[in-house]
Amino acid sequence: MTESISKETIFRLLFLNIALVIVGYALGVLTGKASVGVMRIFKYLVLLLCILQLFSLKNIFLDLITRYSQGVILLAVTVLACAVFTPNPALSAALALTFSVPFLYIVFAVSYLLIKYPVAYVLNSFLSIINWVYMLPIVSFFITGGSLTDTNIYYVSGENEDSAFVSNHYGWSGTIFLITGIDLLRNTKLPYWRKILLIIFGVISLYIVLISGNRTSWLSLLLVSMVFLFRYQSIPLLYKCLLLTIPVMLVLFLLADSKSALNNRFKKTEGQAKKGEARVRVSAKMISHFSKNPALFVTGIGMFNKSEIKKIINWSGYHNSYFEVLFGAGLPVFLFFVYLLLVRPAWNYIRYFSQHYLFLPPFLIIPYFESNLTGGQFLFFPWFILVIIMSYAKKFTEMKASATNTTLNEPVSV
Repeated sequence: MTESISKETIFRLLFLNIALVIVGYALGVLTGKASVGVMRIFKYLVLLLCILQLFSLKNIFLDLITRYSQGVILLAVTVLACAVFTPNPALSAALALTFSVPFLYIVFAVSYLLIKYPVAYVLNSFLSIINWVYMLPIVSFFITGGSLTDTNIYYVSGENEDSAFVSNHYGWSGTIFLITGIDLLRNTKLPYWRKILLIIFGVISLYIVLISGNRTSWLSLLLVSMVFLFRYQSIPLLYKCLLLTIPVMLVLFLLADSKSALNNRFKKTEGQAKKGEARVRVSAKMISHFSKNPALFVTGIGMFNKSEIKKIINWSGYHNSYFEVLFGAGLPVFLFFVYLLLVRPAWNYIRYFSQHYLFLPPFLIIPYFESNLTGGQFLFFPWFILVIIMSYAKKFTEMKASATNTTLNEPVSV
């Protein structure tokens, strides 16, 4: 019988960090950003305590983590080292720490849990707490005056004092809640009340995603539906098609309203298509700038270097996590990043997990459309927790093969 992971201090502290980010966003919107400074300091202090707690681990765990997680540890150190080659090394290093420190914390904490517990148990446990945390924006939507009669909440922004989150947050949260909820229903033993909760709020979250106007979430769900249709097992194709009629009916319902988020965003997309996709234009400008000084392709301009970015593209940021690494840390680091945190997780997911799980596509797609590379950003903790599990699931399973008969996808209670 596996000891309950919920009793692990490391697991509880990761839960706390995920929750603090979402609570911090809500307070930031509700207070007109007045709480941002205080919450940032508080989150840094909590992170520091969490890191100090890791030092209490037995040496055998630290040795195993260092040995089997060398790649991601080296990645974090390399991102920091690249700051030396930028015009302002001290500033670049300080900014790079906002990625490297919380990232390394996740690496060590998740690796410890993967060493001690079966991979499927760790994965399902994290899916459970992520599901709980990202349910908060869905619930807050109704507490702050939202209604299922709304067909367009794309206008909800940080200036709306009566809302705890903005439209993008609702879209991302709805997507994450829905997908993790399906995975929990499929792969874990849940009490009856939670099954009902996941089903009811799953349908509600799908509707909120559609009225949020968040195209990234729509794209994520489209890709998830492809995985669901062609890779997901244990559900006959006919039943899959019947289940997919639910989002189709909701889409048709919203299309009938000329003011709905779907119609609004379709019109805006048509206009943007004529101008060209914004991130493509940004990448073209950055490549043009780098071409004038080819050494930048190797060193980058420094992670999160907003002042330099604005000089080049007239934006304060890329709104793209992958571009942040590519243009901030250079091509070699970017390729290393993509291999460890995109290609390998995606390959392991497709090969070992996609027949039973749907969770990964949104966490690979959303970062392309938004920067989530610092510890206080909306998806940082769940994104890196899940891709590290995917990237290292096979390695840690093989390491423990002689000591356990647990399969990767064995259902467990969380």
